[in-house]
Amino acid sequence: MLKPTALLIFATLSLATWTTPAQTETAPGSVRLLPGYRHERLLGIDSRVGKIWKQGGVEIQYDIGKMAGNYADCKSCGWTRGELWRRKQIVNGQEAILFFTRAKTLFVVFPDSQANFYATINKAQDMADMLLMLLTFQKTAPRLSPIDAPQAPQIRRPTFT
Repeated sequence: MLKPTALLIFATLSLATWTTPAQTETAPGSVRLLPGYRHERLLGIDSRVGKIWKQGGVEIQYDIGKMAGNYADCKSCGWTRGELWRRKQIVNGQEAILFFTRAKTLFVVFPDSQANFYATINKAQDMADMLLMLLTFQKTAPRLSPIDAPQAPQIRRPTFT
């Protein structure tokens, strides 16, 4: 029979492991998060979506994959409507396109990785935080949909007559 203190310790440890949240997965492109920021993957239909955020900080949304398209080039999508400025730069060996709109939305697009990030910028610190994190983005290989994935070669089986 367990002593009351041993039982209490066992119950406390069991409860602590049961209520501990699961580890969050790494942010896309191995983005290094600033202190206090968290990554949360969300449910997407045809692309990887999620957000990087912290309480009182900027909330960065992302949309990654072939079906996400390139937000910087899609005039009919409305992403570039009210564009105030645009810059291109090579970051970690790949092109990055940054543009800012009248709606105070900053976009950071990595066309080679089919990755689009965007956030509403309410204060200068939001822009600094977003850029400091996203400029650590590492090039990723575009994911293929099942339709685009290479098919295994078909093996012809001998037939005997």
